[in-house]
Amino acid sequence: MIKNFSDIDVLAFAGGGNRCFWQAGVVAAFLDKGMPLPPTMIGTIAGAAMAASCMTIGPAAALATCTVLFAKNQRMFHWPAMARMKLHFAHQQTYPDWIASIVNADTFPILQRARQRLLVAVSRPSALLGKHGSIVAATLAYIVDKKIAHSIHPRLPRYLGLRQQFYDLHDCTSPKAAQALLNASAAAPPLTHSVLLDGQWAFDGGYMDNAPVPRQSAEEQARTLVLLTRHYPDRPELFQQNGRVYWQPSQRIPVSTWDCTGKSTVQAAFDLGYADARRRLNGSAL
Repeated sequence: MIKNFSDIDVLAFAGGGNRCFWQAGVVAAFLDKGMPLPPTMIGTIAGAAMAASCMTIGPAAALATCTVLFAKNQRMFHWPAMARMKLHFAHQQTYPDWIASIVNADTFPILQRARQRLLVAVSRPSALLGKHGSIVAATLAYIVDKKIAHSIHPRLPRYLGLRQQFYDLHDCTSPKAAQALLNASAAAPPLTHSVLLDGQWAFDGGYMDNAPVPRQSAEEQARTLVLLTRHYPDRPELFQQNGRVYWQPSQRIPVSTWDCTGKSTVQAAFDLGYADARRRLNGSAL
């Protein structure tokens, strides 16, 4: 089993909205011990943003900026917009603002100099279903997987024709391009809007796989750690599957996935991750 970050070549961040602050707490505990980040990181949705924050402002700062942004929101839905026949969720402004606090003109040079590379997963629509049909199908597939299959890496979206694509954040040539990629990875209509990448629509990478990992060799799998955000009661905190090590929260993360108001308990999610990591660092190996 993996002992610490020095035994890892690939660190994957699953998506999960506010649950991803558990990952932030985990990484913060390792960084506080002076352990460097692995050379390759992978992420989608908020997991990708969390990984990016580890390379720029740091996970604790990402929590702080998120808390400030959430405090400005009293509600998640803007009802007056309905009078204009529009759906307006607070996420449509809050999430891009949070991404901009992580990757911007000041932090982009840090990102470019980083020794780590971050692969960001996005979903591409089915050629047959189109953008809107793909989003509906992907949402239904997500519900089926969450409520029935409980699989970590679902297959149903692929059968529906959806495609997964990975982008290297280091290939982005400007802060705006990096922000667009991270926003596209978390685009979950109607909460947030789809994004055009390379002339094609891209949306929530979790629709394809909430814990995305590209095709790997057996050696690469053995040096990969996947940070999950869902709690699977029938599995131990650390377990192996497909040659990789998976680390799940010690309990269900005490936070609402989508709540972006001042009532959100993102601090509790961070604290649980930090405590889980400190317990591992002080006791049993990964």
